[in-house]
Amino acid sequence: MQVGLRTNDGLNIFIADDGSYHFTFYERGELGFDRSGSLDDLRYWYCQDVVRSQAAKWVGDRAQRFKYEYQVLSHLNTDWAKRNVRETAAMFRNVQPQDIALLPDIGEPL
Repeated sequence: MQVGLRTNDGLNIFIADDGSYHFTFYERGELGFDRSGSLDDLRYWYCQDVVRSQAAKWVGDRAQRFKYEYQVLSHLNTDWAKRNVRETAAMFRNVQPQDIALLPDIGEPL
């Protein structure tokens, strides 16, 4: 992956003119997402994306997949692991709140 090269398709990681870090994805020339934040945010988004992709390939059960994501991210950065669980819980809260029970316990209410 080339860093700093903006393409019409694929994953892009770059620093904008205003100094913000961007993690974006384009498909067929259409913006899929554009996350903007700090360097730590960028690292988190990238690692989360890689870990989530690997978990989806190798771990079949959803609860085990969430546990795998938590464990791997914990080895990289404990704050990232908890952030991933909190963000997943927030997503579930709006669509399928019963799935929050599948998430690992991070020692705080979700």
